[in-house]
Amino acid sequence: MRKKVNEEAMLEQRAKEEALKNEALGFYRLIRQQFGLKPFVGVTIDLHAKKQAVVFDPKTETLTAVENGELTNFLKSLNVRRVLIDALFPSNAEILIDISNAGMEVYFLRRTSAPKLFKKFVKRKAEKLKLKIAIPKKNDYVDAVILSLIKPKFVQKVDADYLTCWQKMIDWRNVNEASMYLQTNFKRKTKLVHLLKEMAQLEEETAREFVYTVVAHYPEVKRHFEKLGITNVISQAYYCEVYLEMIVCKSFAGVLKKAGIDVSQKTYLKRLEQRRQKEEQKEEQNKDAKEKEKEDMFIYDGRFRNALNQLTIRVRRLNPYKKQRVILVETVKLAKEIWLLLQNESGRVGEALGWMSRALSKKRGLFSSTSRLWDGACESRRDYWSSGPSSRP
Repeated sequence: MRKKVNEEAMLEQRAKEEALKNEALGFYRLIRQQFGLKPFVGVTIDLHAKKQAVVFDPKTETLTAVENGELTNFLKSLNVRRVLIDALFPSNAEILIDISNAGMEVYFLRRTSAPKLFKKFVKRKAEKLKLKIAIPKKNDYVDAVILSLIKPKFVQKVDADYLTCWQKMIDWRNVNEASMYLQTNFKRKTKLVHLLKEMAQLEEETAREFVYTVVAHYPEVKRHFEKLGITNVISQAYYCEVYLEMIVCKSFAGVLKKAGIDVSQKTYLKRLEQRRQKEEQKEEQNKDAKEKEKEDMFIYDGRFRNALNQLTIRVRRLNPYKKQRVILVETVKLAKEIWLLLQNESGRVGEALGWMSRALSKKRGLFSSTSRLWDGACESRRDYWSSGPSSRP
């Protein structure tokens, strides 16, 4: 009797899974047919740490649930060359390293909000064209299907070397954040002196291990330490963070955007003020205005920005409490120096050096008339910091 009940439960579960698969595939085919979107060339995977991964092959339009331990062999059996996953987490890094070592290109979705934005796009498009498109409820099969239709600009390629260093970087960041929190909030507590000393030692050990891993996989980093005069192991760890975040960027403008240095910040502040005035005049539209403001907010990598700022303060020997107006300019200058080193390693230094020679032609240093990008960045930030706290958003 118990065996029969278990069999019925298994059959019911399989029927539900088949229904979810068919719903996801139907949604995929309808979107392709109505909007003409091109899918990812390869397979997309909704990857989880404690349950089966869902693999979607756009070429054959098939959805398959696979155990994580069997994922690499399954992809080999499909003769897969490119793999896209939904997010990069420490729990799935080892699997991705294994896939990369097997000769496959590994990509991940660096903007985790992209699937949600895609659903909003489909809804707006359907309303505009007066189409009846039902967006399925969130599940692993739907997530794998939507992942294949995300724009390439939200996708980033990684390899085994990067993933190995990335794992150590996550460990370092977690220890560093904990150490900074303790130093900030409990430095004057005499009862916690031993804890602070132990945390400082752990931070240094973690930094040394992180730096050692990065130098082992990217030997040029050691030469960068010598050129920039970085000898302290904590400063070296910050540099390794910046290095790993920069090598995946395609342009220096992308580096600044990733670090939260928005060249349109002045325009953004002006528009923000206009929206606030409208909110005061029309209270009934307050909710909609706030939602729009959230969508328009400048998105950046906070951890990368922190690493770049900390590195700038240490390398340039700045006082963060007395040199706030200078930190931004020095941050951009140091970021450009590092970018030049990266371009030199990749053999594309000519264009970058051309930029620097034009920039240095101006008497006061960094920005030239031919580089409005940097002019706008620094001018807006200087205005921002020179304004009173009450005027800042």
